[in-house]
Amino acid sequence: MGRAFEYRRAAKEKRWDKMSKVFPRLAKAITVAAKEGGTDPDLNSRLRSAIQNAKAQNMPKDNIDAAIKRASGKDAADFSEIVYEGKGPHGVLVVIECATDNPTRTIANIKSYFNKVGGGLVPT
Repeated sequence: MGRAFEYRRAAKEKRWDKMSKVFPRLAKAITVAAKEGGTDPDLNSRLRSAIQNAKAQNMPKDNIDAAIKRASGKDAADFSEIVYEGKGPHGVLVVIECATDNPTRTIANIKSYFNKVGGGLVPT
């Protein structure tokens, strides 16, 4: 098509790649905050903060509303916050706080990350 098109496409793909990494994390934070403290941002400071962070990253309002609706719906995933402790390379201790709807999958992912760098989970 042309060099100008290629430059525009590369810029768009770079932006889309960033958004595809950030938006799901922000949506999960909004969902967890809405589930814990209610869906009204005026009464739930954690939800208000999560929405402000999402708006700062230019997350669309539809995505924000969908995340809040997902928390208030009857088919809502049951997210729970879990803390794991691990030991990284050179004996560095790491505390991992995460929100998950499937603890088994999460523990498997965390173990694989530690195995890649030569560490492991610390038994608690």
